Amino acid sequence: MIRDRLLGTWELVSYESYEPDGRERLPFANAVGRITYDPDGNMTGQVMRPGRAVVDSRTGGYDRLRAAYTGYIAYFGTYEISADEATVVHHVVGALNPAMVGSDQVRRLRFDGDRLVLEAHVQKPDGTARHVLTWQRIS
Repeated sequence: MIRDRLLGTWELVSYESYEPDGRERLPFANAVGRITYDPDGNMTGQVMRPGRAVVDSRTGGYDRLRAAYTGYIAYFGTYEISADEATVVHHVVGALNPAMVGSDQVRRLRFDGDRLVLEAHVQKPDGTARHVLTWQRIS
């Protein structure tokens, strides 16, 4: 059963993006992250670009604050797996980005050996990008 395989805490192995113009890129360079699914239907996920500049709230300029903010994705909520077990939907309760609160984040779901692969389609002005995040279980 997919749900049993999904439960636990996973560490990010890679975060790749396939852009509408055909380019492949690493949006957060050598990103680090964790995602957790518990048996009660709760989830939390975080992805970070390493090496972000330290921001002092008293002296940090707009550009540094913006870079720190855009270099981090974090949200929590509940989750459900589709009947065909092809997708997991994250129902966002709280997030770093207020625009995500109350949204449903749909992720294609598959396993590649012992790794979890989640895929998101992100709408951009020039088309749809495909983001692929690969995770390795740590507990």
